[in-house]
Amino acid sequence: MGHLGVLPQSIYKFGTYVVRAKEGEEAEQLKKDAILLEKLGCFSIVLEKIPANLAAEVAKSVSIPIIGIGAGGDVDGQVLVAHDLFGITQEFSPRFLRRYADLSSIMNDAVKQYITDVKSGDFPNEEESY
Repeated sequence: MGHLGVLPQSIYKFGTYVVRAKEGEEAEQLKKDAILLEKLGCFSIVLEKIPANLAAEVAKSVSIPIIGIGAGGDVDGQVLVAHDLFGITQEFSPRFLRRYADLSSIMNDAVKQYITDVKSGDFPNEEESY
C-alpha cells in the first residue's frame, strides 16, 4: 500500500504537519507518484492531508483504490486512526479528525480508580486471588 501527502513517520523532514501538495510542483509530483506507485504494484494508496480537489484528481487517474485521511470525500474510502476516532488521544486535533467518543476521560478515570484501589489494599481482594 502506498502513502502520499503527509507522512507522519517523516514529519521531522518537513518540520511540521501542514497540508502537503497545495499547488504547483508538489501537487504535480504527487500525481506522478501515485501513477508510479500503481505501476510498481501497489494495491491501494493512502492520501494524507492533501487538498480534496487533488485527491479527487488522483483517484480518477489510477485504477487502484484511494483511501483518504484528511483528503476529502471524493476518494474510494476513509481511514481514521483508532486512538483519534475513539478520543483516546486529545493533544492531536487536525481539521479532518472527528472524535466519535471520549474514551480518554473514561480511561483516565479507570486508571485513577485502579491506583486508588491498589493503594488502599482493596484490589486484589479475596475473590480476585487464587
